[in-house]
Amino acid sequence: MKTSVKISLGVFFFTFLIFSSCSEDPTGPEVVSYNWPTSTPEDQGMDSQLLTQAISLGANLGFVDCILVIRNGYIVAEKYYNGFSKDIPHNVMSVSKSFLSALTGIALRDGHLDSLGLKMLDFFPEYVYPSIDPRKYDITVRHLLMMRAGFDHDQNIYFSVYNSSNWLKTTIELPLLYVPGTRFAYNTFETHLLSAIITKASGMSTSEFARRYLLSKMKIECTEWQQDPQGYYFGGNAMHFKPRDMARLGFLYMNNGFLEGKQIVPAEWVEESITNYTNFNNSTWGDLDNVNYGYLWWLGKIKNHEVFLAIGHGGQFILNFPDLNLIVVATAEWQLDWDIADQHERAILSIVANYIVPAVNL
Repeated sequence: MKTSVKISLGVFFFTFLIFSSCSEDPTGPEVVSYNWPTSTPEDQGMDSQLLTQAISLGANLGFVDCILVIRNGYIVAEKYYNGFSKDIPHNVMSVSKSFLSALTGIALRDGHLDSLGLKMLDFFPEYVYPSIDPRKYDITVRHLLMMRAGFDHDQNIYFSVYNSSNWLKTTIELPLLYVPGTRFAYNTFETHLLSAIITKASGMSTSEFARRYLLSKMKIECTEWQQDPQGYYFGGNAMHFKPRDMARLGFLYMNNGFLEGKQIVPAEWVEESITNYTNFNNSTWGDLDNVNYGYLWWLGKIKNHEVFLAIGHGGQFILNFPDLNLIVVATAEWQLDWDIADQHERAILSIVANYIVPAVNL
């Protein structure tokens, strides 16, 4: 969509549809991939013909790399295209933001952050300058989570910040277009500030914090994650996960932060994160209606069913339908300009709305 992050390299490959389980596969020290159980669509109350049509449409589009459908905790459809497979990680782009949201909730729970009202500039005294807009002292951690810091949106500033020698300094020096807290404007470098705050507050890199407190407990691994020129991990972008591991984040949030006997993310944080803080009126984007935003999660309705989504540039998705007990993951090409990326994202949403959701037999 037009507000998602757009950068880096894409790859096209081809493979096949799988309806069978895979064996557990070590993905690094202390991490073992979750072995999703599989089922026929009909056993989970879904129409296999509609799912087959969805899979075929994914192939016809050409830019889709994966469609994964999970109902009642079972994989009911899984297709990889363009050489990708269940064992190949994918750049999930801005889906990374929803992982970062979980990390923020954990940092708050464990006392690394005292509250969401902490001031952003208190973490970056080295970047305060004499002529700084005094309103920047009012930017809080909560504003960063809500995309309400007051900076311009990605399409106008992304590459100028990305190509700078210091992303944090350049972001803080951006002019404020809005009073902090008053207006939503999607800006990836606000979440990069959040990543650096987690690093400074916890005394460990965001990558190590994620591995120790979230990913290892979920039995998944981030296989690659870009760093900025100063070594901070790119907050809200460029994490690499296998599609089944992406689905684990959806499954975790569908179960109020509880997974395999462990409360990994506080239940109250899950609830807060998928609460509507934008209250846009009659907002529609393709087949997604009532579009709104929580704490680094998108919110809306598809075919009158509530959904909360992680969305990344070009068609990276984790779509969670609580009332259907349905999770859909998609990955796709991601080296695209803004308009083509938007078209691709809408096309994938159309498959979800017109084939996958209707496949559920209520």
